[in-house]
Amino acid sequence: MEYVTIMEAARRCGVSDKTIRRAIHKGTLPARSPKSNRSEIAVSGLERFAPGQIPGHVQVAPSSRIVALEGRVQVLEQQVQELLNRLEAATPRRASLRTERVTGSLPRHLISLLAFARLHSVSETKVLIHVDSNLLPVKRGEWTDHDGMVITLALDAKGRKAFYQLYRDLPYFIRCGQCPHGYLDTV
Repeated sequence: MEYVTIMEAARRCGVSDKTIRRAIHKGTLPARSPKSNRSEIAVSGLERFAPGQIPGHVQVAPSSRIVALEGRVQVLEQQVQELLNRLEAATPRRASLRTERVTGSLPRHLISLLAFARLHSVSETKVLIHVDSNLLPVKRGEWTDHDGMVITLALDAKGRKAFYQLYRDLPYFIRCGQCPHGYLDTV
C-alpha cells in the first residue's frame, strides 16, 4: 500500500493541508503516524476526498471566483470614491482663496512660490499639494518677474516662514542665506 504526506495528499485532492488535517482529526480520513509529528495517508483513502467530494468543501471554478472577486473590487472602489467625495464635501473652503488680480511686476515684498521652492530644493509638486490643502499660505495674482515670466502664486513674509517650518527637516532641504524665514525679515 502506498502512503503520502499531508501536503502531498492536499495537493492531490486540490485542497489545503488544513482540510486534510481536519479530516484526520475528525476521523473521516484514516492516517497513520510512523513518527511523532508526522502523519501518512493511504493513497487509496484519498479517493473519496477527490475535489468536490469532500464533505463541507465546495469546489469553485477559478473563473467564477475571479468574476466574484472582480465584483467585490468594484464595490470597494465605489465605496472609496464615495468616502473621498464625502470628505471633500465636508472640507471647509477658505474665503481667503480669492485671487488678487494684480498686473505689473511682482511687488518687492513677494517672491515667486516656485522659484522659492527651487531655491530650497523642494519639489514643486509637494509645494502645490500643500498650497491646495491650505497648509502653505500664498498670495494669488498675476504678476511678471524681471525676466517677464508670469507668476500666479507668491509668498510674503508669513508664507516664507510657513514654508521654512514645513520643509526645514526634509533631508534634501537647502538653506538659503535668509533662513530661517520669519515674519520680521526685511526685503
